Amino acid sequence: DISATSSFGSLPHKEDHTSTRSQPPKMNSSMASGLLLDLEGQARETDESAYARMADESGESQGPSTGKVGRALIVASSIGACGMMALAAAPEGQSVDTLPRLAVATIELSSAEAKAGTGSFACELISLFVLTSIFLYGAVKHGWAGFTYVSKMQGLPAPSFFGLISVMILYGGPLLVLYGAATTQPLAAIAGAILDLIWLLLATVLGHALPLKKCEGMEATRHSQAIQGNVSLMGFHIFLIGVQLALITKSTPIVGSLAASCKHMAFGVQEVGLMLAVYIYLTQFVHMGASGFAGVAGYFGIPCPKLMGLGAALTLLVGSLALLAAPFGAKDLTFVSAFASVLGAASLIAFMLFATIFGHIFPMKKSDDAAEKGFQMNCIMRNDSIIGGLMFIIVLNAPYLL
Repeated sequence: DISATSSFGSLPHKEDHTSTRSQPPKMNSSMASGLLLDLEGQARETDESAYARMADESGESQGPSTGKVGRALIVASSIGACGMMALAAAPEGQSVDTLPRLAVATIELSSAEAKAGTGSFACELISLFVLTSIFLYGAVKHGWAGFTYVSKMQGLPAPSFFGLISVMILYGGPLLVLYGAATTQPLAAIAGAILDLIWLLLATVLGHALPLKKCEGMEATRHSQAIQGNVSLMGFHIFLIGVQLALITKSTPIVGSLAASCKHMAFGVQEVGLMLAVYIYLTQFVHMGASGFAGVAGYFGIPCPKLMGLGAALTLLVGSLALLAAPFGAKDLTFVSAFASVLGAASLIAFMLFATIFGHIFPMKKSDDAAEKGFQMNCIMRNDSIIGGLMFIIVLNAPYLL
């Protein structure tokens, strides 16, 4: 059973080395919708069997608790991501009350889980919400009319139809991912991730790769950076698909007969996703190096620029390599594997927060140009979603640190 030996998304238990993700209690559609849409609500009362995860065919077992370390990392990441967006929106006077409440909800729900002895259910939803937030942001910002106009400018036939399809994908992908995670239905989460991937691929090719061929200078650099960011987001969605493949059992509708094959595919899919996810960091490490980051630190007036530059370069290299190498120790070195994953993801989150605040939020606040502000806001939201993907990795691995 490859899922118990090499599936990064369902690491083996410390004691019995078997997959321990089990199934939550059944939810109807209204309950699931309420959970997904009322993210700022109060912590729910749970008992010892609530939010249990899907077990393997041999029987159900309770997964390990996220523990204080995992909850602290997720809470810190959520507050950082939400605070980052709140700070970014402040110059525009936009209402961002929901985002800080989201971080508060993380603390409340995590505390409820700790008292009930349950797993990382709420933290998983929070991380996936942050991962898919860029799609929801695009749907709200542009709407049907906006994407109809974009489709028309791209010369697509029936622009109104493509505008409608765009909005449906941007809303449908995240909601399916969240619904699949909330109800432990891997096919729903996989379908949502595929929709997000389709959108990312189209947006990258039409919005950045093709224009990149026709421009140069700073505009070309920005298109290249956007492509790298989108590739990273594709990687996290592919990784998510790999995690969900490991959860498919014989009782899963439609593909239950392929459960064994899905489990064998899970590790490879996850590792491909991780390679794409860290592509942006390794590219920046090679392109910038310690001297390049030192120059950036000096430009923004950060103390000890050479030391900060070296620290940034080492963070990108060590964090990326830790994420790539960790899955290979999932069978025999569970604690070491989980520690490497959490350390790598947490260090990259720290880098992302630092880079986003100094590289995008501050420049956006200083600019009076509407187009520049729009560009910086898009970068902020892209980075925020990447942080969500890193948070998801922490959620999966933190339980095995205790």
